[in-house]
Amino acid sequence: MNRLVYERFGSKKGLFLYIYYLLLAQAGLYSRYAHVRPKRNQRLVFVCSGNICRSPLAEAYARSLGKDSASCGLHCGDGFAADHRARNFANQRGLSLESHKTVNVRDFEFQDTDLIVVMEPAQITSFHDKIGKKYQLVLAGSYCDRPYPYIHDPFNTCDEFFTHCEQRVMEAVRGLCA
Repeated sequence: MNRLVYERFGSKKGLFLYIYYLLLAQAGLYSRYAHVRPKRNQRLVFVCSGNICRSPLAEAYARSLGKDSASCGLHCGDGFAADHRARNFANQRGLSLESHKTVNVRDFEFQDTDLIVVMEPAQITSFHDKIGKKYQLVLAGSYCDRPYPYIHDPFNTCDEFFTHCEQRVMEAVRGLCA
């Protein structure tokens, strides 16, 4: 049972958050953070916690699809490389994260027209607390084939779940850029 939880949800906390955010999404709490299409030349800024797994992959993939994009993290220092598993995942898909360096949201230069793409509902509040409310935010998972507002942080998870999360990130970027 534990193995199934770790491979499918990353952790027991991940399972709890999956159910919790699913119920809130079904109640319509995140509808204003979905179904927004980026404007033609609008930059997508992908935000996650550490800027080493989800957001750098999203940035690289969006660029490969022809979109202006950037990434930063809510809880990171500046100048760290992407996670080695994220780099390997990207390389296997023809993308490179080799030159990626983390940037904290407080050190990032936002543009007034940016569309901010967060990975988790809790990051909406965190972003607003740190940067303000003048930017339009969307939830990445809302653009997946089966929309879901929460893409778990894969950093401390098993390899199977790490891959699952990164695949969800790519699916979300495809949906957002379609």
